[in-house]
Amino acid sequence: MATRTAFGAVAVYAGMSETDRFPIPATAGAIAGAGAWLLGYLVTYLVTIDEIGSNLLAQGLQLFTADAADWKLVGWLFYNAHNVAVRIPRGPFTPSNGNFVAADDGMLWILYLVPPVSLITAGTLVTWRRRTALRSAANAVVGGSTILVGYLLLSIVGVTAFSVGLGGETLRPDPITAVLLAGVVYPLLFGSIGGLLAWLVAD
Repeated sequence: MATRTAFGAVAVYAGMSETDRFPIPATAGAIAGAGAWLLGYLVTYLVTIDEIGSNLLAQGLQLFTADAADWKLVGWLFYNAHNVAVRIPRGPFTPSNGNFVAADDGMLWILYLVPPVSLITAGTLVTWRRRTALRSAANAVVGGSTILVGYLLLSIVGVTAFSVGLGGETLRPDPITAVLLAGVVYPLLFGSIGGLLAWLVAD
């Protein structure tokens, strides 16, 4: 009975016209996801670049290694905004929570808003472009979550790009949480929310 039901569902889907099916915006989602990542980094850069110059840890790192360029340290803050800690040797100026700039500095809490806003916006835009094909909220969730591919790819690349060598050690965002949390959980969650927003507005 269950087998006949499953085959029946497949047959019904196969018999649907192209206009009845929801076209998954895979390419557009990947591009939007990459765009959201780049936009998030750019906003982080503009907000924090002046703070980097006055940060004690940044000054100490740049004193001992020329590899600690400002744009890499901004990348650390960008991952911090995803709740991803940076692997830094313990020292007198090293924050215990692994954040390059501590939340009580009065600035990092603003950065925490950057990834959700950029991802929700990307998920909304991608799904909105397919709004006439939406048949359910599930379609909207699928549409919004397609931004995961582009965001995940750049999150992986960023771990290497923002690595800093110091005395035989590599300082960088934690690879596991950078991939799983920043690269998967964030775009999947907030991209889906963006898709649902597009569905609610279109509906």
